[in-house]
Amino acid sequence: MPRIELPVCFADVKQLPALPHDVHHLIKALADDGLDYAGLARVLETHPTICSRLIALANSAWINNNGEPVTSIERTCFKLGLNIVRGVSIGLAVMKPFNVYQCRSFDIRRYWTSSMLAAQAATELARALPDAEVDEAFVQTVHTAGILHNLGLLCLADTMAEQTQEALQLKKANPQWHLNQALRKIVATDYCEIGAYLAQYWGIPDALVTSIEHHRHSGYRGDYWRQALIVGAATRMVAALFKDGEMPALELLKVLAIQENAEQRCFAHLQAEFAKTQELAKVLFG
Repeated sequence: MPRIELPVCFADVKQLPALPHDVHHLIKALADDGLDYAGLARVLETHPTICSRLIALANSAWINNNGEPVTSIERTCFKLGLNIVRGVSIGLAVMKPFNVYQCRSFDIRRYWTSSMLAAQAATELARALPDAEVDEAFVQTVHTAGILHNLGLLCLADTMAEQTQEALQLKKANPQWHLNQALRKIVATDYCEIGAYLAQYWGIPDALVTSIEHHRHSGYRGDYWRQALIVGAATRMVAALFKDGEMPALELLKVLAIQENAEQRCFAHLQAEFAKTQELAKVLFG
């Protein structure tokens, strides 16, 4: 795909955060749809910080722990399940290069909850596509894209903390706005554009870059358009949970030929997981 240009507002930013090599390897390894629990444990063993967070999660009240303490990463993977381990691991790995705490209004729990639920919804919607050619690799791609869809917000909160703080306050004062509208007004860019640039800069695959860049563009029909639209539908569902809990009208799912009953099931699952995922964020981030 063509190189994405860095927005002019970043002219004074000395250096964008780099993705550590071990994190790049982790994201690639976790995308393998053939991983079993033992294989997943072997991938994670070289990431002790992530392992410790996962083991703590497996022993927390969040997982309804009533048995023997979990002390191995393989047992942790088995107890939490592949999707949770994949999602939490990729999410923690991608957050590693950023310091978002100077941006006081940045809500790390909400960011995390949005990422995890978008990944879940994107996975369900992908499996509802009426297309025999949609394989597990496609499903894993949209799952990862759901986790990464708001990557640019991390970057903005780190590298342009004051401006992002101002945009978040503007969004709070105008709840009918999408955050990207506030960001555009303050910094003349948004988290989709910055996230796509950063993902491409890091060498992340084009399907993920495109989904990050275009998931807010319901009319997009370029390469990987189905992945982008699925992630877009997933993020709109998640936004509705935070807003009023009502199922949003999503015309773009008709373009994908996803049946209305599949859409409703997906949203019902999100409603059921909303509070639990918020509790997960509390366990991970205090």
